[in-house]
Amino acid sequence: MEIIITEKELYDNLDSYRLGEYVKRKFNEEWVKDNSYDKCIICGKETPYLRNTHIDDRIGYVEGAGQACFQVNICDK
Repeated sequence: MEIIITEKELYDNLDSYRLGEYVKRKFNEEWVKDNSYDKCIICGKETPYLRNTHIDDRIGYVEGAGQACFQVNICDK
C-alpha cells in the first residue's frame, strides 16, 4: 500500500504530531478499502478472501487475472 501526501497536505500539517496523525488517518482510510472482500473474476460474487490476503493463502487465485471462486460448484459461470 502506498500513502501519498501532497505538498499542500504537508504544509497544512507542519507540526510533527499533526502530520503523524494525518498520515495515520490516511493509512486507516486506505486499509479499510483494502480490507474489503475480493470478488470472483468470473461470476462477480464476493469471495471469502479479503483483498489484502496474500495470494499464497488463497484457493482459486489466478496470477495475472485475480481471484476466482474458491469452489468450482459455487461459481455461476
